[in-house]
Amino acid sequence: DVMGCINNGNMPLKQLAPLLYKIFGVESKDCYRFYIDIKRRKNESRTYFLDKMQEKLNEKMLRDEEMERMRR
Repeated sequence: DVMGCINNGNMPLKQLAPLLYKIFGVESKDCYRFYIDIKRRKNESRTYFLDKMQEKLNEKMLRDEEMERMRR
């Protein structure tokens, strides 16, 4: 894990991948294939799924903050 977020970066991708597959309901035998496919993308964002997750999380936080302000 490049960011060191999981087990202080001491979890090999081959061990982490099956856990993520289960969480996201994905089936694959080659975790490196996903990386290669993402790396080959030529559109504006190679990481559009992560970008969308970030966008939605930020929108939710803004809505929640607005709701808190309205309650005061």
